Amino acid sequence: MSYASEWERGGGFHGNGASQGYSFDIPDYTEEIVKLKDGEDRRDIILKLIEKHKPQRLRMLSNYQRYKTDVNGVPIFRRKFEREVTIDNRINNDYFSEIVDMKTGYFAGKQAAYSYDKKQTEFEQANQLLSDFLERNRIADVNMETTKYCAIGGYAARLLYLDLEARDRMMYIPGQQVILLNEDGNIIETEYAIRYYGEEGKYVVHFYDSTMRYRYQQDGEALNLVEEQIHGFKKCPMIGYPNNDELMGDPEKVLTLIDAFDRTTSDMNSEIEAFRLAYLLILGAAVDQEAITNMKNTGALNIPGLGGDKVDARFLEKNLNDTAVENHLNRLHDAIYRFSGTPDLADEAFGGNQSGESLKFKLFGMETKCARFEQKFKAADTRMFEVLASKWAVENITINPFKVFSEFKRNFPKNLLNEADVLMKLKGSVSEQTRLAQATFIDDVEYEMQQMEEDRELNAALTIDPLPLKEVDP
Repeated sequence: MSYASEWERGGGFHGNGASQGYSFDIPDYTEEIVKLKDGEDRRDIILKLIEKHKPQRLRMLSNYQRYKTDVNGVPIFRRKFEREVTIDNRINNDYFSEIVDMKTGYFAGKQAAYSYDKKQTEFEQANQLLSDFLERNRIADVNMETTKYCAIGGYAARLLYLDLEARDRMMYIPGQQVILLNEDGNIIETEYAIRYYGEEGKYVVHFYDSTMRYRYQQDGEALNLVEEQIHGFKKCPMIGYPNNDELMGDPEKVLTLIDAFDRTTSDMNSEIEAFRLAYLLILGAAVDQEAITNMKNTGALNIPGLGGDKVDARFLEKNLNDTAVENHLNRLHDAIYRFSGTPDLADEAFGGNQSGESLKFKLFGMETKCARFEQKFKAADTRMFEVLASKWAVENITINPFKVFSEFKRNFPKNLLNEADVLMKLKGSVSEQTRLAQATFIDDVEYEMQQMEEDRELNAALTIDPLPLKEVDP
């Protein structure tokens, strides 16, 4: 029943970048969803859905090409002039990938902690089941890649499936490959889902509902059913992970700023290189090609004058206002980081011995962006556990998906000395649980309190009371 080998990343797209005018509007699939519920021919509906999804797919594929700095994704690599130019250097300043990688590392660089409510009677069984599922599926890697694709294209998806040994597995899927359907537009709680990949017009298509998976092979305007089977869950096993409600990637609001920076640096580089090809201007003399050739070989030029004319030789070159260009680049640079909510780690503010609170303030834009994404991520995780619980219930395994808790801690440099000082000052002023919860290096406060109690009991057992002194007769 496994089909993980069919994984691919984006098919054979070769198109223009997102900055070429792709729409960010989310397609309205309501009409197609109603038709699916009414039992109309699924094949025709799927082809219409793929056509509606095409602008989103192209936008996300373009973003992914740009992330990889592929020639088909970075606009500066495809720039053309109306007139022919001798030197046309094309330089890509990879702000796009930095914005994506910074958010991915900050949010998912530290493994999230998952736990089950200890107050539930089924705690032991449920906690072990969850632990095995998360470890089997390398949750840290899946979370990081899911975050990356969300930051690139605006959303990603996860697919739950059963492997050859009937074990619960999951895989992440880039948003350009999936169409997630729900009448209210909520891509997390999907009613139907489509995954399609391969060459346009010859897509391999998987369609999911609450019980079945259908596999089709596209042949132009026809869609041929290849396989159908029960997927093993009682809900649609494809879950959407939105980056935000608008389904926009993190760099998309600053694409024009990045392109402007690329154009300016490319043009400046071309101009500087053109200086080496500056024209030699000779006044008051007639110089033939032989003399110029000798000059190139010897580095010197003997110019006979014409009558009484004064001979003058100098290079004819353009004067560049490098100060204005530098100021322009600095403004673009600052605007890219500001409007994308990404910290500029090369800034002087991040140098020296900065306190943890000071750094957090400088990361406020990034933290705001990640806090919003965290809520979306947790909601999608809850849906994932709902789908899993529907399958485990058939196996007489009780688990409440709403009692599964996840905690995401930012991949942030720690100031342990400052934290230790705060913890000491809080001792006796607040409860022990509240005090320990302030420490970023403690993942599970209750477990830490239990360990501390065991340490106290052990120390008490090892303490040897001194023997009482006996009186000695004189």
